[in-house]
This record gives sequence, C-alpha cells and structure tokens, in this order.
Amino acid sequence: IEARAINEGLTLAWKKGFCKVVIKRDNALLIDIIGNGYVVDNNLRELHL
Repeated sequence: IEARAINEGLTLAWKKGFCKVVIKRDNALLIDIIGNGYVVDNNLRELHL
C-alpha cells in the first residue's frame, strides 16, 4: 500500500510539472526500489516510473 501511495504521489507531482521530488520514509528497501525506478504493486506487477 505504501509503495502504491508513493507511486501515485510521484505520478501526480510529475504531471504537475515537478521534476525533482524528495521522499522521506523509514522503509529503506522501498526507497531503494523507487530510487532505481521500479515500484511493485499489490499484484506483484512491476511498474516502471
């Protein structure tokens, strides 16, 4: 759920024209996955940002 929320927030920010976004979370693995350009949703489907 957290990955999906971050993905939706980033998508909205990019659609609004923001090209640099700072994400602060305690989940280091999730931030690493997002930083590498990939988010996995609840269906284990890979989404490329």
